[in-house]
Amino acid sequence: MRFGVIADVHANLHALDAALAFLSDQDVDAYLCAGDLVGYGPFPNECVRRMRDLPGRCVAGNHDLIVLDRLSAERCVPLARASLRWTRAVLDAEARAFLAALPLGASEGEVALRHGSVADPTEYVLTAAQAAACLYDVDRVAPGTKVLILGHTHRPMAFNERDGWLLRGSTGEVSLPRGEAIVLNPGAVGQSRSRDARARVAVLDVAARVAAFHAVAYDVAGCRRALRDRGLPPQSCHVPRSRWNDLAGAIRTRVGRLVAR
Repeated sequence: MRFGVIADVHANLHALDAALAFLSDQDVDAYLCAGDLVGYGPFPNECVRRMRDLPGRCVAGNHDLIVLDRLSAERCVPLARASLRWTRAVLDAEARAFLAALPLGASEGEVALRHGSVADPTEYVLTAAQAAACLYDVDRVAPGTKVLILGHTHRPMAFNERDGWLLRGSTGEVSLPRGEAIVLNPGAVGQSRSRDARARVAVLDVAARVAAFHAVAYDVAGCRRALRDRGLPPQSCHVPRSRWNDLAGAIRTRVGRLVAR
């Protein structure tokens, strides 16, 4: 099976359509979505409908749960809280029903799907210790899992316990180690937190044991116009990381590699 892997769409239809157009050319058989279809962006109903019509599986993210009043928005930044209030007001019954039916976790063969961590859709898996803990947790709740797909951080990554970080915050191809479980995060489709605003996706080929991470250009200006038209902050589709964030991430990666030795 070849899966198109996405996460954190965040109601950005311009980015989602570009991502799906790219993935449709990659001969994928089905799609795996790690949640957060809504929040921040101007097209919640349209993005939910796109996902509903795709073959594959999708789980609920924290923003999806917040608009259903299943989670509190208390821990969200002001930008997120404002967009979630607007989303609640415009979400139609069909989209609400689809989000309400999404599970917190799903499996497809040896692939498991969650949003934050295995146990908590609000937890950010950012460190090697957190990623390793997720591999332990998923083996406990879904034995036989060899690939765990997460979202929430908006940062692409691949990690396994034996080799540590195989990919972090970049594009590229990763070989899935045989006999070892791996954590993958495709990055965010709809709200880039890198310095370039592109839609991040991955193609997971289970048979070939390869995951390819991609960044897809989309009409950022068009999305920003739509945000303005709806009275939403135009920066909602792209919250870039600072250079300090990138430096801190590089230091964490270096330290992790040294510890692994």
